[in-house]
Amino acid sequence: MLVKISVRNLIEFVMRSGDIDNRFRDNARMIEGIRAHQAIQKKYGENYKSEYSLKNSTMIDDVEFIVEGRADGLIQEKNGFVIDEIKSTSRMLSEIDGTNKLHWAQAKCYAYFYALDNNLDSMSITLTYVSVEDYSSIIFRESFKFDVLKEFYYSLLNEYLNFSKILVKNISKRNQTIKNLDFPYKDYRKGQRKMAVAVYKSILDKKNLFVDAPTGIGKTISTVFPSVKSMGEDLTDKIFYLTSKNTQANEALKSVHILKNQGLFIKALSITSKEKICLNDEVKCNPVDCPFAKGHFDRVNDALKDIIGNEEIMDFATVTSYAEKYRVCPFELELDISSYADFIICDYNYVFNPNTYLKRFFDEVIDRYVFLIDESHNLVERSRDMYSFSFTNERFKEMTEKLNEKKYKTIIKYLKEISNTFDELYAKYGKKLYYYQESLIEDFDKKFVRLLKPLQKYLVEEHDDENYDDLLNLFFDINKFLKIEEYYTEGFYSVISYDEVYNQIFYQIKCIDPSEVLSSTYKKARSTIFFSATLSPMIYFTKILGAEDSLKLRLDMPFDERNFVLFNRELSTRYRDRNNNVVFISEAINEFVNSKKGNYFIFFPSYSYLEDIYEDYKSRFDDEIIIQDRFMNEKETKKFLRQFDKDSIKTAFVVLGGIFSEGVDLIGDRLIGSMIISVGMPGVSDERNLIKNHFDKLGENGFDYSYTFPGLNKVYQAAGRVIRGENDKGIIYLVDDRFNSYKYKNMYPKHWKSKGLRIVNEKSDFKRESEKFWEGVFEKEQK
Repeated sequence: MLVKISVRNLIEFVMRSGDIDNRFRDNARMIEGIRAHQAIQKKYGENYKSEYSLKNSTMIDDVEFIVEGRADGLIQEKNGFVIDEIKSTSRMLSEIDGTNKLHWAQAKCYAYFYALDNNLDSMSITLTYVSVEDYSSIIFRESFKFDVLKEFYYSLLNEYLNFSKILVKNISKRNQTIKNLDFPYKDYRKGQRKMAVAVYKSILDKKNLFVDAPTGIGKTISTVFPSVKSMGEDLTDKIFYLTSKNTQANEALKSVHILKNQGLFIKALSITSKEKICLNDEVKCNPVDCPFAKGHFDRVNDALKDIIGNEEIMDFATVTSYAEKYRVCPFELELDISSYADFIICDYNYVFNPNTYLKRFFDEVIDRYVFLIDESHNLVERSRDMYSFSFTNERFKEMTEKLNEKKYKTIIKYLKEISNTFDELYAKYGKKLYYYQESLIEDFDKKFVRLLKPLQKYLVEEHDDENYDDLLNLFFDINKFLKIEEYYTEGFYSVISYDEVYNQIFYQIKCIDPSEVLSSTYKKARSTIFFSATLSPMIYFTKILGAEDSLKLRLDMPFDERNFVLFNRELSTRYRDRNNNVVFISEAINEFVNSKKGNYFIFFPSYSYLEDIYEDYKSRFDDEIIIQDRFMNEKETKKFLRQFDKDSIKTAFVVLGGIFSEGVDLIGDRLIGSMIISVGMPGVSDERNLIKNHFDKLGENGFDYSYTFPGLNKVYQAAGRVIRGENDKGIIYLVDDRFNSYKYKNMYPKHWKSKGLRIVNEKSDFKRESEKFWEGVFEKEQK
């Protein structure tokens, strides 16, 4: 029976106690802490090996423990070897006495591993505290006999043993049920078996896979089932099902429940964000403001043993019920559960975001992971956002004006330095309105780092100050900015820009091409599976998502293609022609929605164009039109969609690429047609042109990468609203002359190419062709 765990997780589980307290105390673990860490490691010569990996296998009561991690340093001396544990701090070094048991614990484990592997009678440990102020340090040193280290390590394992037996029992039962698990449906849909086999084979061969699978194939179960089967074949330890929306997470949970009903025993967790799962009146993670934070670590192990021992699928309701029972923080509880879950459903952020990823899994990879990336077309813009950050000069100026000159003298000094840097760079570059360069602008980096030091001192000492929250947020944002800088590579740009409307100067790190940083994350998994109904053109997605060497699978539409038709009206919707064609587009919409009574979506390239057409339309026609508001919350969105039932007659004007373009399932007669006005190109902007220039330099068609491909993806998403089930029938009506060009037709998904466009430039054309479709003439012709 095998249990794998990191040294850090073992120590935290056995030795943790007390409160959750996220109030700012000694927050040197952030970017300055990392730099202080590195500064100490660089001081040593060639006899110092930093980030030294160690691993141990120990058998206790038929349980084999595989425990591993990285020591901060291994030092070779004349008389032996020393394990170095480094802790960065913003406290005065004179206040530190070197008695923190947790700080010694990891080093003692590493010392035992090394001594055992090298037959040493004793090992020395140095516990080095380094100041983030000036990188000065204080070192505590102690020598330990081998037997003492062994006794300490075995005491940890024995303390962990009972919980380990629960884990081993769960894994054994899981693997047995997986071996007996069959596909949960009597028959595979068209293309479904092919997809499931491709996913399993990719995991087996340690390959990445892109699957362009039209709606209706059953993508979720087709990835979940083979991934779970790979776990039973000892190919996979943990599966991450990554989503960008709650609706996708719910579908993944539904698939796990289906397999559970088929006999599967598995520990599955759906991670909910801290803001949504918090049980306190306000998200304040400290023992003063939150009763769940007070004494959390004294109770959490009991909660963890209980929920892992008794629950299989752990969602929001399950986690919060145990959190209430044991009076622990539900967010921290679910993060602990994740260490022992087999199947984790979570947002992209928990794997890819440099500021919020699950460090317990990805800083020290000890398991074999599979990443299932649902609706992976969304990862392009999401990853660009994750690796981008911006500051304005106004933020630093306003903060300077708010602070008392005498009390905040040092902080104000550095705030002014940063403000001056904005002014200097604006004078040099900003008058161009948008200046960019491939390399970092070092002026900001150095001054941000200098500001962090007095900020840390203030935040430790001045909890009750009226400006505390503003300065705390600034501190965290600077750290986020500097964290992103660590990933700065090809495809990143430093930008100085000026907003004339708000009279603000911006300094930004812009991730234009995330392929390199994403590619490095995939290496932490055995296999990454990308799947979506809109991965056309696939060459674009494989390149920009950093997975060009992936296997590729394109699947046919699983439903009868005679159930939909593609119409095209060759009107120009280019920006320069839009006003001239308002009347013609209004008339085309009216012909469309009155061709058959039912529900229709009309997608517009922008909200302003939607309003222009709406004003013309309502002045000429009696049809009742509902329109998408500019800002709609989740409740308003659901209310909007509830208006569309099988008996209603509704026409909605909505925005292409907006909330109604994706994740909307209006099955059957709830939606019988979508008109898509324009090819969906993003508006011309400096940022879009930067993307264009970047890919031009790489020898690609930059215009396509910046404008054409993202636009087409929005079109495919909108078109996908029409046919959601095997009995659905409807019209996809494309309005733009470019849709009929060779370039665009060459990029269509497989089922569009086989279907072809029916050109309806005249009113009589549309009337004739739409009647033929609804009367089933096309069906007869194609039989």
